[in-house]
Amino acid sequence: MGAYAGLVFDIVILVALGATIFYARKLSAQFSAMKDDRRAMEQLIAALNTASSRAEAAIKSLKEAATTGGDSLQEKINAARGLSDELEIMVQAGDNLAERLQGIAETSRKGASRTAAKANDEDSGEKSAEGQPRTRAEKELLEALKAKQQS
Repeated sequence: MGAYAGLVFDIVILVALGATIFYARKLSAQFSAMKDDRRAMEQLIAALNTASSRAEAAIKSLKEAATTGGDSLQEKINAARGLSDELEIMVQAGDNLAERLQGIAETSRKGASRTAAKANDEDSGEKSAEGQPRTRAEKELLEALKAKQQS
């Protein structure tokens, strides 16, 4: 039995070596795949670094653009506020002027109607021989009446 035991023992070792070789080749293939995956991972990391650098540069330029645009916009807002204030003053002055002109026009209308009534009561022969008004007030009154009749 000693000879058979050595043969069986050799066969067992041969099967074990065969299995070891099989698993060693399988492990070697897995290591090769890991190396390829590692290279791919390194490329991915490099691409991510490049992308993050570009993103940082883009963010920086956006911040600069926003700051510049914000400053420009603030200047325009300040100028618009100043113009708005000026326009408000001009509108108020125009309203005051319109009120004064309206008061003057009403006074002029009252004076013109009184003068017209007075002139109708008196003889129409009170004008100078040339048919022109005698005083400046009469001249202005006639012009105001003519303007009123035209409008």
